[in-house]
Amino acid sequence: MIKYTEVLGQRIRIGNFPTPFQQLSRLGSKYGIPSLWIKRDDLTDVGLGGNKIRKLEFHLCAALDAGADTLLTFGGPQTNHGRLTAAVAARYGLKSILVLDGEAPERLSGNLILDQFLEADLRFVADRHKRTYVEEIIAEYEEAGHKVFVIPMGGSNALGTLGYVLMMVELAEQIKTSGITPTHLFVAAGSGGTLAGIALGAKLVGLDQLQIRGIPVIPAENINLPERTLQFIQQAAELLGRNDIIASEQDFVLDYGPATEPYTGLGYNIPDDKTYSALKTFAITEAIFLDPCYTGKAARAFLDFLAQEATADDTAIFIHTGGTPGLWADVHLEYLNK
Repeated sequence: MIKYTEVLGQRIRIGNFPTPFQQLSRLGSKYGIPSLWIKRDDLTDVGLGGNKIRKLEFHLCAALDAGADTLLTFGGPQTNHGRLTAAVAARYGLKSILVLDGEAPERLSGNLILDQFLEADLRFVADRHKRTYVEEIIAEYEEAGHKVFVIPMGGSNALGTLGYVLMMVELAEQIKTSGITPTHLFVAAGSGGTLAGIALGAKLVGLDQLQIRGIPVIPAENINLPERTLQFIQQAAELLGRNDIIASEQDFVLDYGPATEPYTGLGYNIPDDKTYSALKTFAITEAIFLDPCYTGKAARAFLDFLAQEATADDTAIFIHTGGTPGLWADVHLEYLNK
């Protein structure tokens, strides 16, 4: 067990932890791989749950220490991180600002409905220069007497990465209790912080032999995910005082899938048949609902692995990072109703 209580203790306990660790028995029967497991980080409790709660525990603590009364963060219109930032703000009596890409939609759907319930201040960037626009918003709030704390996209930085270091501590205990020896772990990878925390955490809890596969949900040309992930691993290790740890590309695998039909699909949060096929497989075998933007893409990679690579001796873990409200975004409702 790692002992960095001073650093890892600098958080506000928000989520309902530990989240369940369950065997995927029917999915295992379907593919002939008996030892398949899922970590249910969709059940972190607050604001319909999701992985960002683990990161927000650290960000909220830092915001309150700084005397902030307003949380500002970024994302696409259906950002799960934005929803959960607004939920955490509401629970702790803070204001929230979500700076969202693109134009404001004609009507709200999916996460945007929930953002409105939470009284988040939704600011759409449209054709503005984002950095300048954010500076204007902060100045507006400060002139009104508020103090704004800025949280990066996805909550992903060295501080947010610590949330998933702790998840690996939690998971290591559940693995021990279950009496299994995992060989593979699959997780959706967006802004890099979750993957970085898992990779660093695996080193710290003695799961070095676990092959960690991050499944990118954003096309490679739109984000330098390898560089971001390595940077977060290194910086988080330094926060923990582990200057002996050197992050390397051997710590994880980024699996983009077939070149002709990559796991990222047609683009970020754009519906595609193969992702929805993976969602349906999880639903019909285990009655577990995934989302089409993140976990659905990771599930497609997971199912390909089961069908093409895995043997009966493998023990594979799927991390459910949440995001289910995205199913009710207009773009997906229109696709599903065709």
